[in-house]
Amino acid sequence: MTIAEKYWFVGAFLVYFIAAWFSVGHYHDDEYYQILDFAAYKLGFQMQNSLMWEHESAVRSGLQPFIAFIVAKLSMFANVTSPFIWAFYLRLLTLIVSFLALFAFFKVIKEENSVDRYFPWVLFFLLFSWIQIFVNIRFSSEGWSSSLFLLSYAIYFSNQSSYVKKYFFVGLFLGLAFLFRFQTGFLILGLGLWIIFHRKETIREYIILSLGFMCAILLGLIVDYWFYEKFTISFLNYFSWHIIDGSIDHIVEPWWFYTYYSMVQLVPPITFLVPFTILIFWFLFPRHPITWITIPFILFHHYFGHKEMRYLFPILPFIPIIFSMAIIKLINYFEFLKKNMFENFLKFLLCISFLLNIPLVFLTISLPASKEVALWQNCFSEHMPDNSILLVYDPDNSGSSTGELELDFYNQRNIPILSVKDETEISKKLIEFPDRKLFYASRKKGRASMLVINEIKSELVCQALPDWLLKININNWTSRASIWQIWGIK
Repeated sequence: MTIAEKYWFVGAFLVYFIAAWFSVGHYHDDEYYQILDFAAYKLGFQMQNSLMWEHESAVRSGLQPFIAFIVAKLSMFANVTSPFIWAFYLRLLTLIVSFLALFAFFKVIKEENSVDRYFPWVLFFLLFSWIQIFVNIRFSSEGWSSSLFLLSYAIYFSNQSSYVKKYFFVGLFLGLAFLFRFQTGFLILGLGLWIIFHRKETIREYIILSLGFMCAILLGLIVDYWFYEKFTISFLNYFSWHIIDGSIDHIVEPWWFYTYYSMVQLVPPITFLVPFTILIFWFLFPRHPITWITIPFILFHHYFGHKEMRYLFPILPFIPIIFSMAIIKLINYFEFLKKNMFENFLKFLLCISFLLNIPLVFLTISLPASKEVALWQNCFSEHMPDNSILLVYDPDNSGSSTGELELDFYNQRNIPILSVKDETEISKKLIEFPDRKLFYASRKKGRASMLVINEIKSELVCQALPDWLLKININNWTSRASIWQIWGIK
């Protein structure tokens, strides 16, 4: 590794560390309710929010809740009692795992010498694209499965790994990647087929690899027994529930969902070309392992009705390699031109994407991933005494609004969270709880004026977004935005 490349990694680690500190909370509800909420239950916290149905059906691996449980227990042993610090430790642990995977993957692609011409761009988007920073610090199943699969890929193709350790740890990390997210099995399937048809390992090597994989599965069974307090095989339950029974077939997105959102949600404008570049890569490099890995994974997720962009996060690290190899091949095809307009156009897109990526990185490392968790950390913990009650505006009494704030992992003081249909109910709650301090939360517009109309004395305590962002009130956008606001009722 050159000195310049070391600086790249040191700089990236600092950026990731800052993001891990400031980007609090979860990206998707599953990241909280199926990991941290499960951990809170095992820690013995008093639960206001009922556990997700996945717990009763035992369709999720207990491995990530177990890691959160261990981190919380070790923190408490060290007299660290803040759940927000525990969550930071989890993001920091995620950062370390992802960085090890990225570093190992970097060494492999450098040895391959297939992207030399655009290697600085590959390294930049591998380390500094906003979506990579965001995913690589999230304590999510997508992030961990991606990092562990990437690590196993790097170990397998590394020329420096010792014989027995190489195959055992490849199998071990593949098994762990599968446990963190069962859909990673399609990446493992692609890699396994490529090994069978192109590498043709010996029987001994297959046995060692399989032994590592089975050790991970055995660990998963033990952890599931601890978590569910009964013997169960969570990945078989998951397959039965989702594939055989079709539990979420009613959530159907069109086949072009991933094509459209990958073009507009990553790092435009270069990502406008990503879906087409992947197809071109498959055509130009049919024998490459990345082709074999990505085809079954992408095709399955296009076929499966329930689609979300986070499902494809595990292939994000491969995108810069796919893009650079395909582009280099296409540029070679246009070498007969006196002036290669194709290459000039590509460089223009890369430069624009680089410039657009800068503010996106800034927002990633400075804004919370979950505004609800930011409220608990910056507002409720500072301004709400132990005798508080939090009232949440919930006009249809569905419980959806209160559910967003019923985060038992962070609510260590067990502050009651109650729903109210409108501001008129606040007066009733003042009579009902004369000795309690009441707070009112809403993310709907116009609630401050309704408090005044109903002659309820209140004081705005805090808002979900940071003050510096609210001060950039261009075209008075804050008056039209739905922002969580908290009032102390006097």
